[in-house]
Amino acid sequence: MENLLNELQALKVNLDTLPTESISSLNLKSTDIFIVDMNNGFARNGALYSPRVESLINPIFNFVKPLAKEVNSIIAFTDTHTADSLELKSYPSHCLENHIESEIVDELKLIDNIQVIPKNSTNGFFALDKIDFDTIENIIIVGDCTDICIYQFAITLKSYFNQHNMNKNVIVPMNLVDTYDIPGVHPAELLNIVFLNSMLQNGIKVVKDII
Repeated sequence: MENLLNELQALKVNLDTLPTESISSLNLKSTDIFIVDMNNGFARNGALYSPRVESLINPIFNFVKPLAKEVNSIIAFTDTHTADSLELKSYPSHCLENHIESEIVDELKLIDNIQVIPKNSTNGFFALDKIDFDTIENIIIVGDCTDICIYQFAITLKSYFNQHNMNKNVIVPMNLVDTYDIPGVHPAELLNIVFLNSMLQNGIKVVKDII
């Protein structure tokens, strides 16, 4: 047990010592921002609502809105399921199509040029109609959940780039992602530490924050 705690502490230190990314260091015209699952079902009210996710609304809005006309694109994935979606065998019913739960939160609707893409699985990569990052240098991923939708999209995207020898920056700011907490079942702090470290180890640029 002591060794396990020491390992966990070492992983936490890895994250505590990460740098801050300066937005001015990025070529914004070749930057895409992906906002993952900042919808009413997760951030306002529903079976999978989390106050931790709700607390991301204003930071994400404040980060993205000033960049709306500067970056190449802003894409918001949102869970959108039918009653017979297979994902609902693993999770409680949530974010059904044509329901307010599957809509992005009102704050994000105020962002110019935002494109909303519904997704029927935890991995937004497979909801993209076209995979075209040839002119893109940086992909910034924000939202929830760190250990599920953020992780799967970031890892799949990085793997796709590796497969095709495409040198791209996949950036995940720690202060703009989070996951839900259920004590004894889904410990948010622990899962954030483990999955953010896993992203680091897989070549994703995890940063403390981005300003």
